[in-house]
Amino acid sequence: MDLKERYYHKIRTDKMRLTKSRKAMIEILENQHLTFKEIQKALAARGFYNVSTIYNNLEFLVEQKIVVEIYINDTKYYDLAMGNPMHSADSHIHIMNKDTNEITEVNSPEIFDFLSNHQAFKHLDLEYIRIIISAQNKKK
Repeated sequence: MDLKERYYHKIRTDKMRLTKSRKAMIEILENQHLTFKEIQKALAARGFYNVSTIYNNLEFLVEQKIVVEIYINDTKYYDLAMGNPMHSADSHIHIMNKDTNEITEVNSPEIFDFLSNHQAFKHLDLEYIRIIISAQNKKK
């Protein structure tokens, strides 16, 4: 089962409606970090124009932990989360390259293990760890 089918299966298994617009949104977000405006534009190109439906579907997908919201430089991006080999819905690292505006995901379980086992969290049950790193290319 490919990644998109896993998302669709989760929605169906949980007895929720897999609408055409939800399928399109999942397809659009695959391997991309997009703002609401970018999602809206991509969906409009597919014939989905209703802004409230887009908001409602994004909210639904976030609640189901299929999509996560990430904030980088005061901008909200949406990212597919469930089953993503680079991270889970709850714990992942993003690097924003300020020179190129590219967002890269880093898969490093040892970082999460280190943080989870750190003394500062000894008496806490961590819900999630999300790390955003802002960087720019090294000057030569």
